[in-house]
Amino acid sequence: MNNMCKILEGFDKQLSLDWSSHMQYIKSKLVRTSYLFHKIQNVESVDIFKMLYFNLVHCHLKNTALFHGAQLLIVLQPLKVVHNNILRTITYNNYGRHITPVYKSLNILKLHDIYKLELAKLAHKFHHEMLPTSFKDLFQKTAEVHYHNT
Repeated sequence: MNNMCKILEGFDKQLSLDWSSHMQYIKSKLVRTSYLFHKIQNVESVDIFKMLYFNLVHCHLKNTALFHGAQLLIVLQPLKVVHNNILRTITYNNYGRHITPVYKSLNILKLHDIYKLELAKLAHKFHHEMLPTSFKDLFQKTAEVHYHNT
């Protein structure tokens, strides 16, 4: 019985975890990737950088943005800064210039837009019942809650 209490106590601690350590982990991965891009900046073309970006950066951003989306402005700000620095490195852009033209020239979404896209994909999968069964009880269609237009 004592072992069971320890397991339940550990589970309770996991539920109340602060996710700042996870954000710091993702940020450190992105900072290392930024350093890598800076080191190979003079060697490779923008197309190679874009390929590396989608393999090393974008995958972390899309999962983190969806997971922390409700806290987007506060929690994800450090990731946004590192993300912008990576894109400036890819395009040899000055740090004093505005970043929006860089996103447009590379056809890359901003962090907030990545969140909106991933959320729309999740909603689409839910609407068409394509989510795994473990997600079945997490969401509810509006028609199941309200019997009138909302």
